Amino acid sequence: MSKVMTLMNDLIELISMGPFGSDIKVDNFISDGVPVLNGLNVSSIKLIETSFKYVSHEKSKALKKANAKGGDIVITHRGTVGQISYIPENSKYDNYVISQSQFRVSLKRDLVDPIFFTYYFHTDEGQKRLLSFKSHVGVPALAQATTNFRLLEFPLIHLEEQKKIAKVLSDLDAKIELNNKINDNLEAMAKTLYDYWF
Repeated sequence: MSKVMTLMNDLIELISMGPFGSDIKVDNFISDGVPVLNGLNVSSIKLIETSFKYVSHEKSKALKKANAKGGDIVITHRGTVGQISYIPENSKYDNYVISQSQFRVSLKRDLVDPIFFTYYFHTDEGQKRLLSFKSHVGVPALAQATTNFRLLEFPLIHLEEQKKIAKVLSDLDAKIELNNKINDNLEAMAKTLYDYWF
């Protein structure tokens, strides 16, 4: 498997920061609509689709550059830096609004598989690259996040190889997730039986 270190800027279709804090206020949140992402949502390889706040479709349209969709990558640049997740193509919603602490990346899909890309940045090497421009003053943050991200190098391999690797890793993660759910159910059943007997 041959890899070529490629400047990220050559792999990015679009990159944009989340909205300014003043662009989304508490009174913008409603009970249903377009979900706004938070740190919990991007704490895994794949977007975790729980614990949302929502804004209206009109508000989402007004925050056009902060909208992310299936296939996009979401990265935390302030607070818990180093978090990176991909939004699955079959996600629950058509689009999401990223938070003020995040930026989103759309990749050139003829060159890079978003799932493979995200897995790479969960490796030690990927995290080291991602955190290479971390600021150590005040709140943890990635300095000039989108500018510096464009300047990182990515070990590019053939797209078909990327997809094969991503599929194996995704299948393993799905199996682990299923096993964890089975274990949780068995524990709940055991507790119910224990409570019944004693």
